[in-house]
Amino acid sequence: MRTLIISCYVLCNLFIMDIPYIAAQSVDIDMNTTYQTIAGFGGMNLPAWIDDLTEDQANKAFGNNPGQLGLSVLRMRVPTDTNQFYREVPTALRAKNHGAMVFATPWSPPPLMKSNNNIVGGYLLPASYGAFADHLLRFASFMKDSGASLYAISLQNEPDIKVSYESCDWSARQFIDFLKEQGSKLEAVHVIAPESFQFRRPLTDSILNDTAAVKHVDIIGGHIYGGGLSDYPLARNKGKEVWMTEHFTESQHSANDWPLALDVATEINNCMKANFNAYIWWYIRRFYGFIDDAGNITKRGYIMSQFSKFIRPGSVRINAAVKSAPGVDATAYKTDSGFVMVVVNRNAAEISLGFILQNGVVNTLTQYTTSANKDVTNDSTYIITGGAFNATIDGSSITTFTSYSGNAGKKANTAPVANAGADQDITDNDNDGKEMVVLDGTGSSDIDGNIANYSWSMDGKQVSWESTHELELGTGSHIVVLTVTDNDGTRHSDTVLVSINSLNNTHVWLEAECTSAGSNWDVLTDAAASNGKSVMVHAGTQSLAEPSADSSDHLIYNFHVSESGAFKLWGRTKTPNANDDSFWVRMDNGSWINWNGIPAGSAWQWDDVHDQSGGPVVNYNLDTGYHKLTICYREDGAGLDKLYLTNTGMIPSGPGETAENCIISAVKEQDEYRVTGVSIFPNPVNSSAQISWDLPFTSLVILDSGGRIIVHKRYPVPVKTTHLSLNLESGIYVVKLVSEIKTGVTRFIVE
Repeated sequence: MRTLIISCYVLCNLFIMDIPYIAAQSVDIDMNTTYQTIAGFGGMNLPAWIDDLTEDQANKAFGNNPGQLGLSVLRMRVPTDTNQFYREVPTALRAKNHGAMVFATPWSPPPLMKSNNNIVGGYLLPASYGAFADHLLRFASFMKDSGASLYAISLQNEPDIKVSYESCDWSARQFIDFLKEQGSKLEAVHVIAPESFQFRRPLTDSILNDTAAVKHVDIIGGHIYGGGLSDYPLARNKGKEVWMTEHFTESQHSANDWPLALDVATEINNCMKANFNAYIWWYIRRFYGFIDDAGNITKRGYIMSQFSKFIRPGSVRINAAVKSAPGVDATAYKTDSGFVMVVVNRNAAEISLGFILQNGVVNTLTQYTTSANKDVTNDSTYIITGGAFNATIDGSSITTFTSYSGNAGKKANTAPVANAGADQDITDNDNDGKEMVVLDGTGSSDIDGNIANYSWSMDGKQVSWESTHELELGTGSHIVVLTVTDNDGTRHSDTVLVSINSLNNTHVWLEAECTSAGSNWDVLTDAAASNGKSVMVHAGTQSLAEPSADSSDHLIYNFHVSESGAFKLWGRTKTPNANDDSFWVRMDNGSWINWNGIPAGSAWQWDDVHDQSGGPVVNYNLDTGYHKLTICYREDGAGLDKLYLTNTGMIPSGPGETAENCIISAVKEQDEYRVTGVSIFPNPVNSSAQISWDLPFTSLVILDSGGRIIVHKRYPVPVKTTHLSLNLESGIYVVKLVSEIKTGVTRFIVE
């Protein structure tokens, strides 16, 4: 056979082989012979025992960009104390944000549930089976509500070994009884069992062979301390995944010691050849782990990343047979669009290997190497012809060949597509100012993977981490954002506009300065205020315990509403800090409300009137007619610009709309704009009236003889006739109708 090898060193070390000669020492890959689907590679975080991963360390561990490990599984502990659940959230959230799956393992049930009332040893009392299942579900719910839903939950860590730390003994019989009795409770999350310290088959065989218990187990988990690293056909035949959920090769030396660190590469390859779906290391951050105590990636970390960066969840292992090459291990994997192969050379000398790819087409491969002096280094790119190529593997090294050549070998990934659903237009038919809304993101998709995380948010705040969520929204318009993250950490967002339409239509706008202010109040000129002015009490004047009894210290606003129902009050305020952030508020002759905890800031902003700092928003139930709103100072430094009262649920913004309480020479002014065609029947008016105009109008304003706005109504759809119930005092009034092109005005009398 003639051989033609052209070395193109000027083209980035690119090798092109037309009719390759294949070295006698070779690796034969059959892409038609498939084995297990890979769930992922990961590690343990245990903030109850050592410090939590920092944000930088978590990003290094679970991110998959250059300089990151690409871990796709996080294991964590289920605390015995529910008050400690929160400690597991920060790193879990960061892992989820990178697309990783999260699962949790208990080291012990709460002591009160055990035979010895101790976190060490003992066994779970049969009478506590239900309570322990509830404990696991509480943790799963807590994590879900915190935005880091669990993929799976285990029943126990290493139930078959006596230790001096947090632990619990379980027999095969106890596992079976627990699963039969409580397994149906745990259907919302994948269940892992039994996590034997040595993958002891008698423990797991008993569970797998019990027809009632086995249906409640999804994953057979185990550790390989001193044994247990072998294929498990019984588990596979029962349709269960097999996960190696904890191991470390040794803990006496630095993770950077070479070639000692290379043992991890051999172990992971062997676990893959044993058909394990997942490999989980012990501590992610430790001097013998993937990241050292100073936060730097170690040699063991780079070794893990030769698997985890390139072999992503969903990859399928295919056959890779090493021939005539002692000291060399190899495994290979494929997806619908890619190929990855990992080769471990335990020999001190480099070796030239031939690679033969059968039953599949791979056009190019990029070689990444970790050795004593390399850390996931891009060595070469190969163009493959005839389904074969030769490559040199460094001595004492791990090498990954990947068809993904860009971004340090990161798998090419198509971003997910978030779908927040169609915009929703809902009517508040019961006039309670709120409606239940269903957010549905199930239309989201990821064509080359799966969606690992859903996040719904409003105004920058998370409201749910589920694909679907039901929440209560007030009347008005709301923009809800759905962000989805795929299993490679790529995100995409979509929005849905939810409009809750009120049948009510009352808006009352009041300028703070347009009332009689006593000597303790200052009316300040402020270009940023809605009417160019605002009010603030004199510096040093406060009334913290209760409102001032002096009526001159009260700002009084009389107004009229033409609809009865529940009203919400807003104030446009400016408060400098938490010591100057409150007013006293009273509606009619009701109780005073301590409107405290108004958000601080240097600009004017709207805040809903609530009772006490962080307390509930106040709803005022008002009848049709006149009412009185009273404001009294509480702390100096708090400024008030404007007030807004509505029963529509609308949230005010900016300076708001024209206020109705500032006196204008309305009647005289309106004469200049009088347009014929406006009619009121009857006139004089008693308690109700029909108001009509030749032109369709969108706004109606009623003013008293002093020019104060008494009624202000808006019509989303222009009308020519409206009926109003009016509870007005006797006198002369002006009605003003506004169309797109003209303003119509007329007077009427109330007897």
